[in-house]
Amino acid sequence: MFYLHQMKKITLSVCILFLFLTSMAQNKAVIKVALLMPFCAKQINTNPNHKNADLGNACREYYQGLLVAADSLKNAGYNIDITIFDTERDTVKFKKILNNDAVQNADFILGPVIKEGQMMMQNFKSKKNAFHLSPLFTFTKTKIIDPKSISAYPDLTYYADYFLQYLKNKEITGNLIIITGKDASDKALATYLKQSVKPESSLKVKTLDIAKNQDIVKLLNSDKVNNIFIACDDESQVNATLKNIADSALDYKINTFGLRKIIDFRNVNLNDWLSSNLHIITPFHVNYDDSLTKAFIQTYRDYYETEPTEFAYVGYDQFIMAISTYAKTNGTFKDLDKIKPYKLIANQYMLKEKGNNAGLQNSILHILKLENEGLKEVSW
Repeated sequence: MFYLHQMKKITLSVCILFLFLTSMAQNKAVIKVALLMPFCAKQINTNPNHKNADLGNACREYYQGLLVAADSLKNAGYNIDITIFDTERDTVKFKKILNNDAVQNADFILGPVIKEGQMMMQNFKSKKNAFHLSPLFTFTKTKIIDPKSISAYPDLTYYADYFLQYLKNKEITGNLIIITGKDASDKALATYLKQSVKPESSLKVKTLDIAKNQDIVKLLNSDKVNNIFIACDDESQVNATLKNIADSALDYKINTFGLRKIIDFRNVNLNDWLSSNLHIITPFHVNYDDSLTKAFIQTYRDYYETEPTEFAYVGYDQFIMAISTYAKTNGTFKDLDKIKPYKLIANQYMLKEKGNNAGLQNSILHILKLENEGLKEVSW
């Protein structure tokens, strides 16, 4: 454990980052934050190739982005005190940390990261009954009931809700072809999407197992728009599906939608992406043309002498969102509909109640589409 009472000054070359930060600049009360993450520092220092190295390094990068955010908030008038704990991916140590005075008296808790830690937080009570946000947690992966839990990423079923709302807002009708992968999460998402289409909807729902993706042409309608939703992350199967869709694209009007992991595929055929009119639904997207993004990247380079990773962007964004929301709601996280959405570097946030006393989750995703300049966000 170590305390962070003074942070090295980091200056962003923009005019105080976000105007919304200054709205709380007169709030001088100290916001005490406890950061609980498996940095696994001792293990990695002893053996850089330790089995926990990837996890520990991701946490370090997240923390580095968080420090840039903390400095930005301090410049905007926030008074923040952060205590950092290395949980070392050790459940016994994690239990002891939860009883530490700095955690018990924290106004807000960041962490834990992995599923085991999140499960242990389900019945956790601190002296201030603090809310806690896990950097990578979703309600899909960890089915818990915790009213104090905040998920910065929507659960998997919300992707279906968001997709249907997109079609509705764009007034897109026609066929809805749901292609289902073999994993349980793929099937759950496909089933939820199918059940979410109301009987009176103008969408005609059809389903197809991804193993039979070569049969996609049999489901296409030449007289209507064909909206294809691929509920699968398997690279080989998704790529084969996109190829079959692309091969049929000349004769049909097609919109294809896939999930976040497609961006990380090692083998990508851009012609298939373009021909299939592929849209990617993702919680994470960096707009490198944005002035704030450029300022963050330069600051990160100057401070750490390296390029920011996805975890660094997430650390920055989540800390800005969490602490400013804490301040604006006086720590209650209520009346969230009165707070404007946060449009940050790589993420957009609007917290909403998950329902059934399960906690709060983000309700905004990005929908990206490949254009000549690269992946661009679709406005709607």
